[in-house]
Amino acid sequence: MKKKGLLQRCLLAPFSLLYGAVVTTRNFLFDIGILPSETYPIPIICVGNISVGGTGKTPHVEYIIKLLQDDYRIAVLTRGYKRKSKGLVVATENSTVEEIGDEPLQIKLKYPKIQLVVDGNRRRAMDYLMSLKEDERPELVIMDDGFQHRYVKPSYSVLLIDINRPIVADYLLPLGNLRERASARYRANMIIVTKKPKTFQPIDLVLFERCLDLYKYQHLYFSGIEYQEPRPILSLRAKEPMRPTIELNKRSKVIAVSGIAVPTPFIEYLKETYSYVDSRCFSDHHNFSRKELTELNEYYHSLKMVVTDELYFICTEKDAVRLSALKDYIDEELLQHFYYLPITITLDNKEEEFKTLIRQAADASLPTLQ
Repeated sequence: MKKKGLLQRCLLAPFSLLYGAVVTTRNFLFDIGILPSETYPIPIICVGNISVGGTGKTPHVEYIIKLLQDDYRIAVLTRGYKRKSKGLVVATENSTVEEIGDEPLQIKLKYPKIQLVVDGNRRRAMDYLMSLKEDERPELVIMDDGFQHRYVKPSYSVLLIDINRPIVADYLLPLGNLRERASARYRANMIIVTKKPKTFQPIDLVLFERCLDLYKYQHLYFSGIEYQEPRPILSLRAKEPMRPTIELNKRSKVIAVSGIAVPTPFIEYLKETYSYVDSRCFSDHHNFSRKELTELNEYYHSLKMVVTDELYFICTEKDAVRLSALKDYIDEELLQHFYYLPITITLDNKEEEFKTLIRQAADASLPTLQ
């Protein structure tokens, strides 16, 4: 296995060097102004990463929305990964996953009052927002997954790093998982190291901070995942608040269903909290087919013949957004036993400091890094 790994690295290394040369040249052209970065007269907070795979962008965007929504008209810009539509799409509560993507729809359903614009061309999306009437124009824009999209210059950048995948120990694509060199972290005003496990000790955090070797004016935080009580997937699009008809407890038998980049923490939590039975894992942003839903129906009923206790399927919130739109293909009994697990983030003892910085960024009272 080690020889095979070494051979693969040797084969991929030239492509990684070529990719790095292209990315470095592109960033240099932006830095010297040959490629233009457009600025706008409203605060733009960018939340992004420099690695592929899940770093927790959506829950962090939601955290910022929740913090600021009562004081600002907020717009969220996102590209709508894996959507089937083209160009600029303005989201509504009736939008579909196919039109805007699963994560944007999750945000829109949770925060219906915000404006949400989907477009891979962030400058075009910003121009659209700036063309709105003054009383409709947002007072703050949150640019989701926009760290590499430098044609729009954010007034404040938040970079997310998965604690399980330190960028300083990683390589550029395709050899590693980095979209940009690790030195790109110095463009960020704030770095949040995400998915911090409860077992992490203070000394571990100090060592991680030393590895990042940030400038003194950059702010560093560590965030963890906090799971909420399971909710019925039918409640996602319910017009009226819908409480669970069944309260799960530690004896409840559960099956994990996930279509996310890194399902391990989700599955581990279920194992710790409930009487875990099995899991069905799919690729990130997976679009469930009718055949797969039929198989889930059959799997549920086959297990019911063996497991005498109540049996539940639990998926992630992102999966629930996709599955709730396909409820007509899910067996009625299974549908009543299909729940999702919402998550929020925690910032330990620095939460108030973080909130102060984000509010200052929303007020455009913090300097922009050059």
